[in-house]
Amino acid sequence: MPGSMRLALTPKLTAVLAALIVGGVSAASGSAADHGWQNFPLNEGTFDVSSASSARFETLNGRDALCINGEAFARDVTLRNGSIAVDIANDNRRHFANIIFRAASNDTYETAYLRMHKSGQFDAVQYTPHLNGETNWQLFGEAQARAQFGNDPWITLRVDFAGDRAKVSLGGTDNKPALVTHLTLPVEQGAIGLRTLFEGCFSNFRYSSTMPSLPDEGLDENAYAQDGLIEQWSLSDSFPIEAWAGLSASLPESPHWRTAESESNGRLLISRHRRKQSAGAFERNQLDAVYAGVAIYSDGEQTAALQIDASDMATVWLNGEVLFSFDNSFRAKGALFRGDFDVSKQSLSLSLSEGRNDLVVLVAERANGWGLAAAVSAEKPVRIEPFETAK
Repeated sequence: MPGSMRLALTPKLTAVLAALIVGGVSAASGSAADHGWQNFPLNEGTFDVSSASSARFETLNGRDALCINGEAFARDVTLRNGSIAVDIANDNRRHFANIIFRAASNDTYETAYLRMHKSGQFDAVQYTPHLNGETNWQLFGEAQARAQFGNDPWITLRVDFAGDRAKVSLGGTDNKPALVTHLTLPVEQGAIGLRTLFEGCFSNFRYSSTMPSLPDEGLDENAYAQDGLIEQWSLSDSFPIEAWAGLSASLPESPHWRTAESESNGRLLISRHRRKQSAGAFERNQLDAVYAGVAIYSDGEQTAALQIDASDMATVWLNGEVLFSFDNSFRAKGALFRGDFDVSKQSLSLSLSEGRNDLVVLVAERANGWGLAAAVSAEKPVRIEPFETAK
């Protein structure tokens, strides 16, 4: 549990906490024999709001509420598997209302959220992990769904999570989920809480440690299945850049390479492996960059096909020759351009020599997801390795 979230307990909370470690939850309220929902009041004694830009506890529409911009973590509560629900003040102002779960720290956690100004649209409900202070929604195009928020003053968001998956529902009961998704962080005990981007208000926060039953329908196991996906990359250290140079970018002189594993779907979540030097301010972030590379061994001289995408910007070299550059950052190609990630978005031809060929990609990122994926297909056999194991 994040150290910044721990504060002194009241006598009542201490007594209950000592009695309660049930089904992977340590809790500051409720009964050890109660495996159902536990209400968790919203006040300064129960929520740590020190990470928030602004926060106030108030009465809203006759309810105790927390209005916040940023993160609020439930004090002394952790869950590995379970359910969380909260009521969100329902208006069409542009803001993003999140449930936080499996928080490893105050800047690395899972979230499911509503885009409160997007009722009825295809991305009204979304999932993204926050990794080292950065959201990654551009890399999770499959983890969004359409939903209607209705006209009631409060709308309930519920997340059930177990193992490596979660379902997200509206309405507070075990309704048909709006979204079923794979999760990113390790299946470990973690803190829970709330988050907004731009101010929003919450009420009636509750959770359960009971292991939920999660459906298989709605989860596309092969959403990004593709032959030839690169499973390991060498990554340099991250570094800031003043502006994107595109085809004029330079190769690294002597980078400190370290191997990084791609996810099972081939996406390399760079923020999982490298912390940005400018983070947490979204489009106000400065650009950070990293080099990624692999050695491609070919059984003969041939032309191979490379499918690739990166977020936000990338320049590609093969054997020291620049091949291609692109900018898929948010709104880079118009006000409605989202920059959604798709490994099949760009296709290149690789003129491979027999033996070793070095592929290097410079990936720069401002906000919303730092990632890379590539797949190589060829007629003659190829072997792909990170530079650290290449010979």
